[in-house]
Amino acid sequence: MGGSEQFTVDVEELGSLATRLRRCTESMEYAGGDLRSATVGDLGHSRIDEAGAEFKSSWEYGIRQIRDLTDAIKQGLEATARAYNETDGAVRQAFAKGIRGSDGGNGTTAATSPFG
Repeated sequence: MGGSEQFTVDVEELGSLATRLRRCTESMEYAGGDLRSATVGDLGHSRIDEAGAEFKSSWEYGIRQIRDLTDAIKQGLEATARAYNETDGAVRQAFAKGIRGSDGGNGTTAATSPFG
């Protein structure tokens, strides 16, 4: 990145994405529940029921894998959002400390760094 470009992070969007990931996982798990409750009577034939049972097993395994990965991503997004919020707070405090350490706004500042 050049000197004129800016890097910004929308912390609220990180939280929103984490929520959307959680909802997607819940939807997939709900669909898996529908599959688990299907019976031969629902499917119409024993061979279809057998194929459905195989599919259900594969589906449930896949959903568990997706859920685990999604949970890890969600936790990472939440941790990232917390870290950005904490960093922003620390920077604000550092600048506030630097402003308080100035000589009242006449153009000179105290010799101490605003970063501690």
